[in-house]
Amino acid sequence: MAEDILYKCTRYFLHKLLPYIEKPLILAGKFVGSFFIPFFKSQLFLLFPFYHIGGAEKVHLKITGCLKEYDPIVFFADKSTNSALKKQFMQNAKIFNLGYLNNPLLIYFWVGVLFTIFNSKKNCIVFGCNNLLFYRLLPYLDPQIRCMDLIHAFGGGIENFSLPYVNRLEKRVVINTRTLSDLKNQYHSNGINEKMSERIFLIENCVHVPEKISKKINGSTLRILYVGRGSEEKRVHLIGKISLICHQKEMPVEFTLVGDIINSIPHEYRKYCNFLGEIVDEKRISEIYNNSDILLLVSKYEGFPLVIMEAMAHGVVTISTDVGGISEHIHDGYNGFLIKNESEDQVVNEMCDVISELVSNKLLVDRISAKAYEYAKINFNCEKFCSKYKKLVWGR
Repeated sequence: MAEDILYKCTRYFLHKLLPYIEKPLILAGKFVGSFFIPFFKSQLFLLFPFYHIGGAEKVHLKITGCLKEYDPIVFFADKSTNSALKKQFMQNAKIFNLGYLNNPLLIYFWVGVLFTIFNSKKNCIVFGCNNLLFYRLLPYLDPQIRCMDLIHAFGGGIENFSLPYVNRLEKRVVINTRTLSDLKNQYHSNGINEKMSERIFLIENCVHVPEKISKKINGSTLRILYVGRGSEEKRVHLIGKISLICHQKEMPVEFTLVGDIINSIPHEYRKYCNFLGEIVDEKRISEIYNNSDILLLVSKYEGFPLVIMEAMAHGVVTISTDVGGISEHIHDGYNGFLIKNESEDQVVNEMCDVISELVSNKLLVDRISAKAYEYAKINFNCEKFCSKYKKLVWGR
């Protein structure tokens, strides 16, 4: 409690000081940045938030890999919780960690450093996603610099923070048609010129899809999986509650949870779940999907989660709340199941009903598993993904 009060007081006083020290911080950053200009020879700069494990971070890694031949430089704007993907990013680009930006002061110092470096490169490209530094930087960049961003999901807040900079963004990428529609509606509601909507491009994410689906030997037990973070919008505590109800009803199921999420599950539910912690190794993750029947997601908002794509690519049946762009790919009763995003109790009860139906009908599980894999093989192609990003950035 004392730490929370100290943190809030510190932020309050920093906010009051900001108008007086913003310009000096930018000037200090500009001075420091002038010394580093010779060390940055790339024409492509990417600003991402983290290199810890996560669906968005995996997408950023794929984008960097697609653009590897152009010698990109990646700046990480926020402090990562671990170094899970750091080495993989380093295989595709030069990286720089600016992860000590968690106060409103240092961000302006880094704005000064970066705009000095970027403005020294004629016609360079700056591509950002999910971090405030990128948008704070935009007003200081020379007009000839091409600026682009990626929006994973509408509703997380970044779409509002980025709104004043729409005119400066040459291209914007969204990952599903729902977000595309939401952005267009936001523009209309805020009186933004309709022509700005023409700058929004749809590029759906991709995953590796195995050549063939592995046969799932599961006996009588239905193996239920969660993969992801324990952040508020994921509502992982509901997974714990579902596991309790399934246990009380003596359903033959087991729950496996992947991610640093044990503290997101109330203590009284933990004994019904198997926690594997964070897993970085792709081979191990693939094995876990191959040994699972159901992917469970109970989020209150999403874009289109990468874990659904990964699960479908391994023939895992998804049961998810109908949020974001999920319904664009999951067709209820055909290649997965959708639950209305209503009250938490309703979500839990409907999830349990679907699980109960699948427990009693293994043929249905097998049929939907096959349809999920077929859909992934046709729609989640990484060659198309890379081709679209190269065309977006370089026009070819």
